[in-house]
Amino acid sequence: MSFVVFDLEWNSAAPGKAGVCENHPELPFEIIEIGAVKLSAEVKPVATFTANVRPQVYKKLNKYIARVTRRSQASLSQGDPFPLAVSKFIDFCGNDVILASWGVSDPQVLKQNIDYHHLDTSFFNQALNLQVLFAHMAEGGQNSQQRSIEYALEFLDIETDLSFHNALNDARYAGRILNALLLKNKTEAERKATLRPYLYDPFLQREKSWQTAVAAGRNAEATIREQEFICPACQRHLTTDEAIISTKKQKRWSWRLNCEKHGRLNCVISRRRHEGKDIYHFKLTLPYPPNGD
Repeated sequence: MSFVVFDLEWNSAAPGKAGVCENHPELPFEIIEIGAVKLSAEVKPVATFTANVRPQVYKKLNKYIARVTRRSQASLSQGDPFPLAVSKFIDFCGNDVILASWGVSDPQVLKQNIDYHHLDTSFFNQALNLQVLFAHMAEGGQNSQQRSIEYALEFLDIETDLSFHNALNDARYAGRILNALLLKNKTEAERKATLRPYLYDPFLQREKSWQTAVAAGRNAEATIREQEFICPACQRHLTTDEAIISTKKQKRWSWRLNCEKHGRLNCVISRRRHEGKDIYHFKLTLPYPPNGD
């Protein structure tokens, strides 16, 4: 078992009305930098990877991203096109690797960019959310806040000798956090057992949204129950014996359903009135581990 801890920096359309025309919904975030650290089975760093990516969609640097990353507009003209950069990254990762990141945003953005360029996503199928791992192992899983990597480093008393918001440096920091969390696990078998509940398939489709319009005043529970609920990950029909929970004066509901393969899913339903119709919006979500598969 080996790990590659990775971090991405990305660009996007300009904020607000200025970016409406240039926004591409199929690629909301375009990767401009990849940084990664390969760790051994003993969670020790053995190699590093860094690549600047020359954007093809968002060629003007978002001012907020420029401020956070301290990058210049000129820097976007440097680097490889994404297909070449990600090919090098895949070669660096090798086979049978677990990709670890701080949160789930980086794997999601990586998938979006790979899909946009019609590239193969089969080079890895296991990911590790270090943010959740930290919350459970360091803070007992009691705090629902999404802690920053800076917070975790301070909490674990890890040296911060590198600048932040640089992909390689942030990957190094995340690797140090993983190493600190697993210090008590002396063998590879112990590390595997500790991490198993937190591993997930990063390319699994976890959400499905849709809406339906019905006559105004129609019974809400009947409208909800007559929908076809399908697991977004495997397309199996969902079942449930749980009640629909109503909140906010019959304008919002939640419902737990079950997939034979993937376990519990959560559905959030909201309703609004529009042109004499009741519009119901459904969002079905498969939770990430450790609460979901």
